[in-house]
Amino acid sequence: MNITQGNDFQHLHDAAPSIRCPHCGVLVAMLAVSLPRFDLIHRFRLSTVGVAYRCSSCNSPVFARHTVSTLGNPVVLSPQVQLVEGGREPFEMQYLSGAVLDDFSEALTCYSTSCWNAFAAMSRRCIQSVADTLGAEGKSKVQAQLKELHSLGVADDATFEALEAIMLSGHDGAHPHLPALSAERASVLMQLLKDVLYQLFVRPAKIREAAELRKNAIANKSK
Repeated sequence: MNITQGNDFQHLHDAAPSIRCPHCGVLVAMLAVSLPRFDLIHRFRLSTVGVAYRCSSCNSPVFARHTVSTLGNPVVLSPQVQLVEGGREPFEMQYLSGAVLDDFSEALTCYSTSCWNAFAAMSRRCIQSVADTLGAEGKSKVQAQLKELHSLGVADDATFEALEAIMLSGHDGAHPHLPALSAERASVLMQLLKDVLYQLFVRPAKIREAAELRKNAIANKSK
C-alpha cells in the first residue's frame, strides 16, 4: 500500500485488500475511506499508522494498523493488516439468558479486543453465573464437563490446570493471584468456556425443542 505526496488514493480503491470483517465475518474487499496524510507521516516520522476501511458487505467501519515499511516518496505501508478490533467468536447466544448471557457477552468483547486478563476475569464471572443459574449442583456440573474435556486432550496438563484455576478457584472473578493469560491460553480458555455453555445450556435447549416439535407433529398427525 503506497501513500503518495499528492495524497492520490484512487490506486488504493482500485486494489482494495481482502480482509475478514470483524462485524459480519465475511471476507470482502475493504475500501479505505480514511487514510493518514503523506506530509504528516513525514513530519512526525511515524512508524505505524491507522487506516479506516469500509466493509463492502455490512458497510461497517473497520479500523486497522499498518507498519510504515518505507518512509520515502511514496510512503510504503506493510500489506499486513492488524485489526484494532478482532471478530467476535460465534456462539448461539439465543439459548443464553440473564446473568450468563450478560457475562458471556462481556467476555466475548474482552476477547475480541485482546484483553486477555479481562477475558479471564469475565470467564470466571460467567462460570459463577452458570453455577448460580443451575442451582446447588451447578459447580459440580461445570467441574464434570471440564474433566471430560481434559480427558479429550484439548490442552496439556499445565495449561489445563491454569485455566481450571481461572474458571473455578476462589469467589471473585478478578482475583489478582490467578495466572495471567497469553493469547494462546486465552484461545484454549475460550473453547473451554464455549463448550461448557454449549453442553449445559444450548444442547439441552435443542433437545427440548426437538421433543416439542416431535410432540406437535404427532398431535397434528392424529387430528
